[in-house]
Amino acid sequence: QPETGSVKEEADDGAVGEVRTETASTDWADADTGLSLDTVCSRLGVSNSYFSSVFKKETGKAFVTYLTDYRMDHAAELILETNEKSYQIAERVGYLDANYFSYVFKKRFGVSPSKYRTEHLKK
Repeated sequence: QPETGSVKEEADDGAVGEVRTETASTDWADADTGLSLDTVCSRLGVSNSYFSSVFKKETGKAFVTYLTDYRMDHAAELILETNEKSYQIAERVGYLDANYFSYVFKKRFGVSPSKYRTEHLKK
């Protein structure tokens, strides 16, 4: 356990602050298909295990779960607010494989993207 005010504690506080800032700034999650735990940790200069621990503490979710939920929520909005095709929305939220996007979307919402659009626009 480091002493209060030690260099280690100050470094940890700085890293936690950066993780908080990065977590709060979710714009990076859009259309970045290369976004991964490794790329975020590399950008922040912290280990994967440290980032994962702080991220889960701050958000209540694992990084990958958080990112997937964020992308799917954004996709659901785009499905209802635009006339774009599913593969276009997939690309906009960071999925290059439209079939995988549809699989993840259906797993999250219980219906395909096209059925989600038809069901929600009827209301």
